[in-house]
Amino acid sequence: MSAAVAKGTKLTVEVYSDMPSGEDYKAYNRRRWGGDGWTRSLRAKGRAVGAPFANWQTWPHTMRAHQLMMFAPHEKEHELKERLFEAVYERGENISDLETLCRIAGDAGLDTAGFRAVADTRAARDGVNRECAQASARGVQGVPFFIVHGAEDKQPIGFSGAVDPDEFEKILRQVL
Repeated sequence: MSAAVAKGTKLTVEVYSDMPSGEDYKAYNRRRWGGDGWTRSLRAKGRAVGAPFANWQTWPHTMRAHQLMMFAPHEKEHELKERLFEAVYERGENISDLETLCRIAGDAGLDTAGFRAVADTRAARDGVNRECAQASARGVQGVPFFIVHGAEDKQPIGFSGAVDPDEFEKILRQVL
């Protein structure tokens, strides 16, 4: 995320200090769904593939994490997503926290000072909100969301949520 500034133009950076800091995992689940029972199958599937969701403690507000993803160079996006998921679900870290995000960014070789300079600015927030609105216009209603393109004469199929491998294979066969 960068801004070009014409010579002699004064750049004003507006920083938001009211950024939500995430919510206790169990409290969030009780408030939103009445409990965290819905995560049992997710955790069981995760354990089967080596992702036990061992220390999931915070339901993060992801605005800053999305700002970091937009800041990161394209070639770092996959690594950064992996690091963010590991931080939340395996180490119980709160990725709503700017210091946590800066450490993760630094571990991924990103310019943490550059990220700090843009984090929580109106431009960064507007960028995330714009991308969310565009995704929503394409039918994305949650994460994960997949759009599978196949043969030219087939319509792409979009679906939300993690699916079993058999279901994923069925969808792939359908678009091919």
